[in-house]
Amino acid sequence: MLTVFIEYKLDTEKRSHALQLLASMAERMEALGAHQYRLMEGLDQPGLFVETFEVETVQIYEDIKANRLADQDFCDCISGGATKLHVWAFRPVELG
Repeated sequence: MLTVFIEYKLDTEKRSHALQLLASMAERMEALGAHQYRLMEGLDQPGLFVETFEVETVQIYEDIKANRLADQDFCDCISGGATKLHVWAFRPVELG
């Protein structure tokens, strides 16, 4: 299982449109294979958002990443556009 983080800062003027798009994001991500989707906004940095969820395979992660980076309507709401939509996957580390 991989944990995926998506991080971006919304353009203040496009916040309401972005929130409308995000209202269906959990459903969209689940349809692509995500589990336990969460959306959070920075307490100390309003407008900075992080989405987290789990995926079962690297392929699902890569498909979701490509899908999100190609979502021009949403990327237009991000300060700096798609180049500032950061998507990372992490795998557990076995210690000991």
